[in-house]
Amino acid sequence: MSKYDVILDTLPAKGDRTEILFRQAGDGFIQVEYGYEQRVELLDSFRILAADAKIKQMNIKGLIETLPSLRANMIHFDPTVIAPRDLIDKIKEVEESLKGVDDMVIDSRIITLPIAFEDSETKKAVSLYSKQVRPNAPNCDNGYNLEYMAQCNGCTVEDIKHMLLDTYWYNSGCGFWPGGGFFWPMDPRCKMIVPKYNPPRIWTPEGAVGIGGACLFTYTTATGGGYQLFGRTIPTFQLSMKHPQFKEGPFLYRPSGDRIKFVEVSEEEILDIYDHVHEKTDYVYDIQESQLVVKDYIEFLAQPEVVKGAEEFAARQEQGSKTTPKL
Repeated sequence: MSKYDVILDTLPAKGDRTEILFRQAGDGFIQVEYGYEQRVELLDSFRILAADAKIKQMNIKGLIETLPSLRANMIHFDPTVIAPRDLIDKIKEVEESLKGVDDMVIDSRIITLPIAFEDSETKKAVSLYSKQVRPNAPNCDNGYNLEYMAQCNGCTVEDIKHMLLDTYWYNSGCGFWPGGGFFWPMDPRCKMIVPKYNPPRIWTPEGAVGIGGACLFTYTTATGGGYQLFGRTIPTFQLSMKHPQFKEGPFLYRPSGDRIKFVEVSEEEILDIYDHVHEKTDYVYDIQESQLVVKDYIEFLAQPEVVKGAEEFAARQEQGSKTTPKL
């Protein structure tokens, strides 16, 4: 290994745990990464959350902050207090002490979010893009993205809507934009995949719900963006923190582990909720404290109808991707 290699150490694969890489990520940062190959595997995230909880319980002197994500945990530490080598040894100790992932139970809130498909605000974002950025963008045919999303996945627009509504979406971590979460479908039969805008949009409204690759994102404020748009949901961020839901911080989502479930409503209902969140501050968010029993989830994934449905959908996606215009 070169003395300039950013990989400081590794932990070999063991049981259901993939190999773990300890990467130098700056003077005061170590990235604990699961596996050499990039992959979307929620079981990695479950294990990262379990390890993260134990690391915090150790009260390691010099540990400042952790940032768990889908397949990595960014560890922020003070190198004048604890050496990287000593910190890695403590993290290894935690990893070796963990049970198999199927024995884990994760704290995981269930947040129900209303959504209005093809609302006027996200339609405005698509229209502006077509006029000001890319007039002939194939993902904006007929003024919206849903038809393109359906083409990519070899299905219909109604199928796309049902897939969004029919599964829980798991938050592997927060990032990209303040308060935003990276959400993944828990039912593999709902794992739609689409490319991102090329080039990105110059404007996206607060509350827009979009997807890029297989990752779903809810836009917390007006911003640019590149995910294909479904519609609009309710506020998930409030900088003023005047609504009771945001009294302890401006973010709705916790850093990792939340699950969201969408329910379809009219655009009028969405606009009314915005008024009751940002102005009247009396809207009651539907949030249920819950736990995710990993063993039950693994058993769900192994059900014959789930396996068959996921395989059939993957075959349709493969055919759809061959005939869909590239971005």
